[in-house]
Amino acid sequence: MNDPAQSEIRRRAEGIRETLSLGPDKLSPEVRRDAQNLLDRAEDRLGLGEEFTVVAFAGSTGSGKSSLFNAVAGLDIARVGVRRPTTSRPTACVWGEGGNDILNWLHVPERSRTWRESALDGDDQRKLHGLILLDLPDHDSTAVKHRVESDRLVGLVDVVFWVVDPQKYADFSLHSEYLAKLAENSANMVVVLNQVDKLSDEEQKAAADHLQQLLVEDGLTDTKVHLTSAVTREGVPEVRSILADTVDSKQAASERLLADMQAMAKRMQNELGEPVVPPDERPGASRLVETMSDAAGVEAVAQTVHDDYIRRAYRKTGYPVLAWMQRNAPDPLGAKHGQGRDELIRASVPATSRAQSSQVRLMAHELIAESVSTMPRPWQSAVAEAEKASTAELSETLDSAVTAVDIKPQTPGWWSLARFLQIIFFIATILGLLGVIATAILAIVVPGALPGWSWIVSIGLLVVGIIGSVVTSVIAKSARNKGANEAASDVDRKLREAVGSVAQSSYLEPVNAVIGEHRRAYETLH
Repeated sequence: MNDPAQSEIRRRAEGIRETLSLGPDKLSPEVRRDAQNLLDRAEDRLGLGEEFTVVAFAGSTGSGKSSLFNAVAGLDIARVGVRRPTTSRPTACVWGEGGNDILNWLHVPERSRTWRESALDGDDQRKLHGLILLDLPDHDSTAVKHRVESDRLVGLVDVVFWVVDPQKYADFSLHSEYLAKLAENSANMVVVLNQVDKLSDEEQKAAADHLQQLLVEDGLTDTKVHLTSAVTREGVPEVRSILADTVDSKQAASERLLADMQAMAKRMQNELGEPVVPPDERPGASRLVETMSDAAGVEAVAQTVHDDYIRRAYRKTGYPVLAWMQRNAPDPLGAKHGQGRDELIRASVPATSRAQSSQVRLMAHELIAESVSTMPRPWQSAVAEAEKASTAELSETLDSAVTAVDIKPQTPGWWSLARFLQIIFFIATILGLLGVIATAILAIVVPGALPGWSWIVSIGLLVVGIIGSVVTSVIAKSARNKGANEAASDVDRKLREAVGSVAQSSYLEPVNAVIGEHRRAYETLH
């Protein structure tokens, strides 16, 4: 058996084997049985090698396949009779020495085996060396065991020659139950219109054209119709030539197995259904993250960060007197001591309410249900179990999303500058005010004792202090609001990213694991 074909067959077999290992509920019992039978058959056939190519003549009662079998063999091997059904067991003709291992595997009775060549044949049969030709029981036999035996061997042999006659070539059961179902094996099938000696030239052409059209409808677009007559030997040399080419290529067995593997993989893929997009990759995932963020108290944390920033910044950059008066104002974090402010910020997060949890569960369920709506029911059930496990730990999942974010209180450099300016201008205001008062008192007590510029200095210092304090306070207020908004936005963004990450890695991870397993099972069958 050629190495590339054998490697591809083994690769396909491994994909089928992996899919079968998923569990008994992921595929129907019928598909599991047929897939396992194919794996067993492939292993057996690979072990037998391609020294011999097995070709079977299959057909309906009265098609003349046994007569054609004898004509091709050149010996009167298959029994041809008037009463039907005639062929009750497979008959084998072997060209060359050996072949018993394959015949035993096929369960062909020893009394039904014939080795074609004798010393009298010379080299006449040499081109067919390595051929095992079978004459199968009629597939439409009234005897059930004959039909079962024919179907069994059709599934085992390397190449099937379907022999039909002018009266029954359009038989519905032949096309629907065999040819159409085996369309994947078209490269390993040959269709022979036998008994053409009973037709005129025009009738032969009409019948051949009609049969060719039926084959195309069956999906056998590359299969050609060959005309034969076991009586006149018309077409028999052509059939022998096809057999010789098939034997010479030594690829029929691998081609049949590969075609069967491909057909089985496609059948299993049809049962699995197309892979679906995970919930976290669907458009509705952003709405779920938003709802989870609300349930996790992201907005409350961001507001706490905002208020905390404003309070701390005002104590540093506000007008000294007013900032001092605010020292006992309520702390946004409450009267909690002995903890870091980032811990206090997290402690301010409100507990997730039942309504919020229910809303998250409902939205997640709708998103997940939409994602897996096209999956087979067993896979949907597996997803439902995964979803159930996730929702049971919803509160812990949301809490972990918040606590995972490192919230550090910010202390910008401009606070120190603003504090320095506020103190300078406050001192200037006090000094200027004291200077104006002192100058006024001296002017009253000791008129003319002070020079005129003393008023200018005192008043100037007071004005500069007041204006400087006002300007600094206005600018500081604007900067505080901007900084608080930026700090809150930054925390809000980080928390929402954390919730989104947790939603994907924790909350939706069990669901995505099932969906991923389904995708891998589907793709491994390619």
